[in-house]
Amino acid sequence: MLQAAPSSSASAGTLLATIIDTALLDQTVEEVIGLMMGVPVSLSEDLVTPSDTPITLTAVIGLAGALSGAFNVVINEAGAKQVTSSMMGIEITALDETVYDGMGEITNILAGAWKKKIPELSAACLLSVPTVVTGTNYGVHRKTSTFRISRSYRFNDSVFTINLYGEQP
Repeated sequence: MLQAAPSSSASAGTLLATIIDTALLDQTVEEVIGLMMGVPVSLSEDLVTPSDTPITLTAVIGLAGALSGAFNVVINEAGAKQVTSSMMGIEITALDETVYDGMGEITNILAGAWKKKIPELSAACLLSVPTVVTGTNYGVHRKTSTFRISRSYRFNDSVFTINLYGEQP
C-alpha cells in the first residue's frame, strides 16, 4: 500500500535533502558494482552523454509515488559490454539483447538499492520496468525537474553516469 508523501514542508525538505545526498548514491554504486560484481569503482569527473561516436546506451527506470521522476544510467557501448560481462560472468563481444537486458537489469538493481536506503521511499515509491535507448547523438527529454543529480563513476577502463531527477516530494 502506498503511503502519502510527507505533508509538512519541513518533512518534505528533509526528504529532498536525503534524496539529493550524493553519498547515498555513491554508497549504492559501491555496493552494487564494487561488492556484488567485484569490480572496483571510483568517482569520475567525466560525464557520459550521448555523442556521435561511440554508440551510447541510456537505461531508464521511472519513479512514481512518493517521488516522481527517473533514474538513468548512461554508458558507451564498450562500457555496457564490460558491465554486462561482469554481471553475467561471461565474455560479451556484441551489442545485442544480452547487453540491453543486462543494462536494464543493472539500472533496476541500482535504482532499487538506492531507493531502499531512504525509508520514506522504500515502500512508497514504485519503479517502472527498465527501458534502454541506444544510438548516437540522441537527447533524453524530460519535464523540468525540481532536482537533478548527475554522478559519474569509473570501473575498469570505462565510465558511466547516473542521472536522477524528479519532482520535489
